[in-house]
Amino acid sequence: MKRLASLCLLSLAAALPALTSVSAHAAADPAGRHGVAPIQVKAQLYRAWLNGTTAADEKSSYPFAPSDRAEVSASRCGYVLGHPGASEFPSITRAVCNQ
Repeated sequence: MKRLASLCLLSLAAALPALTSVSAHAAADPAGRHGVAPIQVKAQLYRAWLNGTTAADEKSSYPFAPSDRAEVSASRCGYVLGHPGASEFPSITRAVCNQ
């Protein structure tokens, strides 16, 4: 029994450096499996939502742009500008809504 316990402790001690290097590598590279960080995806989706170009916005009018895209974008910009706490990306809001 003591031999088994010491063997387990030894194998854990040998595996510890490998485990810490894996977690350090994961922390150093926050990009997803496609090379894009989740925050970048979130920012792109937010920009598409403000522009009115999400898949849900174009679902019924594909392959042509919806005729009310400008109105949808203006409505969403009006909401976000009226509620400053609603925007997680103020720089994107300024860039899209001040055009």
